[in-house]
Amino acid sequence: MTEPVPEGVTTESESQPRTTRPALDVLDRDQDRLLYDGDLRREPPIQPLGDGFDNAFLALSWYQAAGVRTLGHVERVIEPPDMMPMSGLLEKLLTVDDDRQSVYVRRRLVEQLDDACDLAYRQFRERAGERVEDAEGETWSDVDPDEESNPLMRPAFRQLDSGQAAALIDLWSGFEDREALGRWVRKLSAPTNGEKPEGLLDEIVGSPPLLEALLNQRDQEAKVTRYRFAVAVVMPSFLTAARTLNGGERTDSSGATHGAWNS
Repeated sequence: MTEPVPEGVTTESESQPRTTRPALDVLDRDQDRLLYDGDLRREPPIQPLGDGFDNAFLALSWYQAAGVRTLGHVERVIEPPDMMPMSGLLEKLLTVDDDRQSVYVRRRLVEQLDDACDLAYRQFRERAGERVEDAEGETWSDVDPDEESNPLMRPAFRQLDSGQAAALIDLWSGFEDREALGRWVRKLSAPTNGEKPEGLLDEIVGSPPLLEALLNQRDQEAKVTRYRFAVAVVMPSFLTAARTLNGGERTDSSGATHGAWNS
């Protein structure tokens, strides 16, 4: 007969570390925001795919954010060329002409992206092994996916996401001079996780029309060229970075970003 355990005494099973996976809950919530709810906390804000985007830059920004939150697998449904002007798809993503066909196209994309989200979930599952040390420590229930500010509950992915978003903002605005452009290209190493195209700066300065568009901060046609450059050259590297980044360290605090990553 098993003796009852006296009150206040910890059993061997209770003293064993508990393995929990709150990061999977966070990833699942991040993906919901992409498709259905949006995320106004982020800069630029994430508008949900189902509702459409107010302008081309927000569509591009969503695509970049989706790359991080699907570990690059958004490309299985929406390839970079699909985001090009006059591709036939981009105009359906924008709310400027929000007809029934556009609403239907966006709904189908949301449905098709479910598999890409699931694939990212399965791949990340092997890395999402958070451990709670004892009964008095934080548990998986202490982590609120609605409050967690690190994508996938990983500071490394937050750094990747914010770095990519900042790079697109700078590119969208254009550059004051060639030095500013060179510094921007140099800084692409981090947000591409080292996957920046080889010889990129040489290719830019070797193409006078492209160089002029990158340095022209006023002309609308130059902005269109910069958008095309972002889609054709920058985004493939961003998607590769999302696929190759390990990001093993997790957030140490529940909900709010750990202090070391507040900069």
